[in-house]
Amino acid sequence: MASGTRAPSWLSLPEVGTADLDGATIPYPTTALSTVLGLPPTGARGDLADPRPDAYSMSGILGRLYGLLYFDRIHVIPRERDLGSVVSLQEVEVEIYNAFLTRARTLDDIVVTGPAGITVVDPLGTPTHYPASESKVYVVQVSAEGNPLIDNLITWEFDGIDVAGTNLALVGFRLIPFPFPPDMLSPVEEDFGYLTDVIEAGFEGMEQRVQLRAVPVGRIAYSVTLTNRREAQMSNAIMFGNQARAFGVARWQFQTPLAIAAAADDLSIYCTTTDIPFVAGGLVMLWRSPFSWEVQTIDSVESDHVVITSGLQNSWPATETAVVPMVVGRASDDEGISWQSLEAISQSVSFDIDGWTP
Repeated sequence: MASGTRAPSWLSLPEVGTADLDGATIPYPTTALSTVLGLPPTGARGDLADPRPDAYSMSGILGRLYGLLYFDRIHVIPRERDLGSVVSLQEVEVEIYNAFLTRARTLDDIVVTGPAGITVVDPLGTPTHYPASESKVYVVQVSAEGNPLIDNLITWEFDGIDVAGTNLALVGFRLIPFPFPPDMLSPVEEDFGYLTDVIEAGFEGMEQRVQLRAVPVGRIAYSVTLTNRREAQMSNAIMFGNQARAFGVARWQFQTPLAIAAAADDLSIYCTTTDIPFVAGGLVMLWRSPFSWEVQTIDSVESDHVVITSGLQNSWPATETAVVPMVVGRASDDEGISWQSLEAISQSVSFDIDGWTP
């Protein structure tokens, strides 16, 4: 029967070795291989060889990230902006950054091309000296008055720099809001229309229906009674002077009071949002009278407030201000106004709403 002794635990093994083997005498192996190699039976361990080479060199070119994409050029931030629906004055901040690390540049001119209604606030004037690695901020103002379509190109022209990379593209469209609420003597009517293709089998008579519109088209109609000469004349001018343009149509049946007073430049409008059709990317109107209102684009909808994309232009008191969701529509082809007198009219308005969700 085989016999043996139990090996000691690994915890009780003696610690051997040293942290510094330089100069230590260590016996060489005496195997047959060491004999063939001609190694002496014992010897001293010498210094380890330095793994670093005596000298080395590298060659190459600047990478695209640093040489062409970021440095040694002029940056316009942002390069494009979709304004969406423009109903009141909007402002866009634009940063112009000279990314040349060792060279200053000179701004010769700021050129605006396209329809009227775009202004660049330039407190520095031209020509303007841009030291290396310095940026300046400009404000582009988009007026509510002007061409129905916004398609403008703003170019910052620098001496010796290609203008194809130093411009800002602005797109959008201008709305004319119809700021007169319904008289509520007749209801506000909202209709929705879907479009479906029906495919019928030849033998069995089975039908397959295919939806052809992602969202329905709609119509909003209501009656307006105005007994003030200024309001009557203004309503008449708006309807018959802008028939070819898009209108901002308020959904008056969903109006809610402003809960907390809003100051100019605020981005939050505090009001009830539950069961109110506020949608991100849509419009919201703050209204006190047909002559005191403001329309903004919604960025997001929270539980107790609406966040807008740009700051308010005016201050609005609480409870006295109505917050109303708004959609984009066009006047129908059969609008009519009944004049009871020079100061009083009754009007039935109807707007076609293209692409919206009930």
